[in-house]
Amino acid sequence: MKLIVCPTDFSATSTNAIHYACGIAQNFHALIVFVHVYEAPVMYSEMPLTSIQFAGDQLKNSAEKKLQALVKKLSKQYKGLKFETIVTDGLSHEKVVKIAEELTADLIIMGATGTSKLERLLMGSTTARVIRDAHCGVLCVPSNASYSAIKKIVFSTDLHEDNIRSAMMITPFASKFKAEIIFLFVDDRHLLHDDVEVEKMTQKIKKRVKYPSLSGYVSKNTNVSKGIDYFLKKQPADLLVMFTHPKHFPESLFNSSITKLMSHQTKIPLLALKHEDKPIMSID
Repeated sequence: MKLIVCPTDFSATSTNAIHYACGIAQNFHALIVFVHVYEAPVMYSEMPLTSIQFAGDQLKNSAEKKLQALVKKLSKQYKGLKFETIVTDGLSHEKVVKIAEELTADLIIMGATGTSKLERLLMGSTTARVIRDAHCGVLCVPSNASYSAIKKIVFSTDLHEDNIRSAMMITPFASKFKAEIIFLFVDDRHLLHDDVEVEKMTQKIKKRVKYPSLSGYVSKNTNVSKGIDYFLKKQPADLLVMFTHPKHFPESLFNSSITKLMSHQTKIPLLALKHEDKPIMSID
């Protein structure tokens, strides 16, 4: 991993995610690029163009000063890390996704921003939109999560072949931390009925994913999101990994994806990946 994009709006949640990003970056000696996106003032006919331009310049200058102060502070706290900053105007999620793609970022780390239930149903949060559109993995950090050594990773799987095979994307990352990977299948349709079937599931995973510290668990719950949450309460972990799926027309209209839902609910950092992503967690 060489480059991490870290969006910030200078809120407590985004600042917390910044410190988490620094912790990750130290392990990989990665460059962190801070991105702040501001909304340019809306033009009204009665307002002079020069006044609007001045207001926009003020917003930009203020953000640049805040980022400079942030980098100065972090450089003292995290010796050896390198930082760059980008300030631009526009829609937050669109700019973050575009910049990450242009920089060929390995990972986006950002605060797990929550909105009201109604807003989530209608439009979702900035974080959820970045998860949906980003061309790389997105690590969502809750406001109450602090960075520590990653020793246990829970990988939520639907047991489909492509899902299990895609887990190879995170093994270099897990290996860097010498972390245990726990495969979790939420059996919402009662597909697995006894310990023999659970053992078959575990062996199937081990056959596909070559990793020394690996185990499999089943959580029976009619609601996948609640099943994951219940498991994490019983088996505390340092990171939850989920894969997003291509959204089909009916789903985009009527249902929230599990990953999008969990980006608001999880109490631990959530790493959202897509099946078409490259192995972004490479330690090269």
